[in-house]
Amino acid sequence: MIDLFRDYWWLVFPMGFMAMGTFRAYLRYRTQREVVRALRDLAEKGREAPAALVGQLER
Repeated sequence: MIDLFRDYWWLVFPMGFMAMGTFRAYLRYRTQREVVRALRDLAEKGREAPAALVGQLER
């Protein structure tokens, strides 16, 4: 087991980057879901959506 770690220690970095990318994608999804929910609520109330809120969807 020690030999395995000694030979492939460098794989910790790509795996860490993949984990960070996955977490970042989840955070982006969650943010967009909240923006869509806010836009849906505004549309149900018949209000105009602020430009800043719509601008967050375009990111």
